[in-house]
Amino acid sequence: MVPSGLANKKWFYPTLWLLIVIVFLGTEYRKHSHMGTASTANSTDTLGNITSSIADTIKSIPDYYDLLTGTDKDAKKGNNTIQTADVSTSIKAAVIIETRRSAAIIPLVLHFSAVLGPDWPIIIYTSAENFGSFSTSEALLRQQTAGRVVVRALPDGLYFPNWDSVSNFLTTPWLWRDLAPAEHLLIFQGDSVLCSNSVRSVEDFFEWDLIGAPISPQWGAGYNGGLSLRRRSTMLRVLQEYDWTKIPHPRPEDQWYYFRFTDLMNKDIEETGESKIKLPSMEIARTFAVETIDYPSPLGLHQPTRWFPADRRMTSLDEWCPEYKLARTDRINE
Repeated sequence: MVPSGLANKKWFYPTLWLLIVIVFLGTEYRKHSHMGTASTANSTDTLGNITSSIADTIKSIPDYYDLLTGTDKDAKKGNNTIQTADVSTSIKAAVIIETRRSAAIIPLVLHFSAVLGPDWPIIIYTSAENFGSFSTSEALLRQQTAGRVVVRALPDGLYFPNWDSVSNFLTTPWLWRDLAPAEHLLIFQGDSVLCSNSVRSVEDFFEWDLIGAPISPQWGAGYNGGLSLRRRSTMLRVLQEYDWTKIPHPRPEDQWYYFRFTDLMNKDIEETGESKIKLPSMEIARTFAVETIDYPSPLGLHQPTRWFPADRRMTSLDEWCPEYKLARTDRINE
């Protein structure tokens, strides 16, 4: 049985269109009847005018429907201007590397896709053996069919038993070359989220070559890489100039990159007086993401429940970023 509310809604627009046509026909009839019936020719002309007016009214009915319902005619025709993701041409991409099986990853990927928008491709790197875990969700399959989510295989035999293995991989050129042509890369891990309440977008930070949650001095320096925006060309330049295996400190990879970026900046300034590499201040970085240094309204969070008890936060996560509950709390071995 159809609820009465739905039934009433179903007949509302057809009834309204009929009333519009009746009112219009009545108006046309009264207008033309005042012209009299002096001759058969005049009567014929009057009938022709009324018929033409009726035809015009019928043609305009779809426009009335669009006006009343808010329907975009161009969208119905497939001519909407919303840009959709194309990983083969996009200058930006969000990237997660995950070889562990977990039911929590798919909701997290869908969350990032929703907050970033339809013009952001999301690339999942995983082991060939783990491909099947990303083909069981209808919601994720729709995103893959639309080209918004792409699953790629990591090199054969690559696994991440600890954080050193992650750093070893991220300090080789393979990933950064494979991500071409995207230049702006949002790297996110399973323990990070974006806050949909934020007035900022990831694009607002594209001017920086590297940005992430600022690291508290007691834990090191630079920006945390678990939720970070990186310029691909600068990452490759670092790897052309420096070899992680020969200079593996400081660790992990995010702090190593921060110091290598700084080294390149200083080298550029010494040689040419300026550097095209841009790194943000810690104040700007904490508006992008929060980890060990708090900020009331960041765009993103990394390990949101690890570093701050709820009563020590500037803003309640439940109020500012309820998505924090999507972030994983289990960790790879140190």
